[in-house]
Amino acid sequence: MTSRLHATTTLLFLLVSPLLPGSALAAEDDSPVMQEKPLWELGLGAGALVQPHYPGSSQHQTRGLGLPYVVYRGDVLRIGDGQSARAVAAESSFYELSLSFAAAFDADSDGNELREGMPDLDFIFEVGPQLVFNLADFKYSDASYSKVELSLQARAALSTDFGSVDHHGYVFEPMLRYRHYGLFVPQLEGSLSIRPVWATRDVHGYFYDVAPEFANALRNQYQATSGYFGTGINVSGTWHINDKARLIAGIQTSFHHGAENRDSPLFEDDFNVGIAVGFIWSLFESERTVMRP
Repeated sequence: MTSRLHATTTLLFLLVSPLLPGSALAAEDDSPVMQEKPLWELGLGAGALVQPHYPGSSQHQTRGLGLPYVVYRGDVLRIGDGQSARAVAAESSFYELSLSFAAAFDADSDGNELREGMPDLDFIFEVGPQLVFNLADFKYSDASYSKVELSLQARAALSTDFGSVDHHGYVFEPMLRYRHYGLFVPQLEGSLSIRPVWATRDVHGYFYDVAPEFANALRNQYQATSGYFGTGINVSGTWHINDKARLIAGIQTSFHHGAENRDSPLFEDDFNVGIAVGFIWSLFESERTVMRP
């Protein structure tokens, strides 16, 4: 959903031209995005996140985390490297078909004025297929390079309190992303993405339904419907301090103008902003290397 800040598990949640037909079909040894990298890396990561309680909420929560940092660049399973975990089924220089994963934090309803007395919002996980197209690669005179990708993602949405798992329907999230390696200076990677979201009724209902037993003078009964959820625009950057350490920062905005359930008594704001910062320190890596973007 558009309130989530994607992480490599995402570590820490964020972890930033024209589309020239055929420009991604260059020979592999001439591709600016293929590099020799360790098969796996292990280390430590820490970060902080400020985000809305849920999409359309005017109230925010702050989270701080310290976690192990894990990257794995296998032929099938891939974790990290600025993207969520995924299992690759097929790929070429132009496309990747994979099973992708995403996650979002929980929210305590007693800490939210509109949801007070209602069930808490649990951790949300998403899993489903994605088809990623490498639309364009660009090389520049300063030795930096960039790429444009289109991802077509369809996922099942699940929530859990780690005691049980509930299914909440499906989301469809096409995403157009521009990534620039060596933005302004060699140490900086930047990314800009836009992703409109459509979802089934159960996904909307998880955030915006008000069952009869939870209705009151300030909160009318409401049943959500399926349709357009909102559009997220994300900007992030990674600063490579050295070969082992990186700083990550990102801003995610979500626009809910025209969203299907703006009439819900739980919906407040057409515009949300989330901010994340993090630090990654890679301590160990494999001797074996692989060619990866």
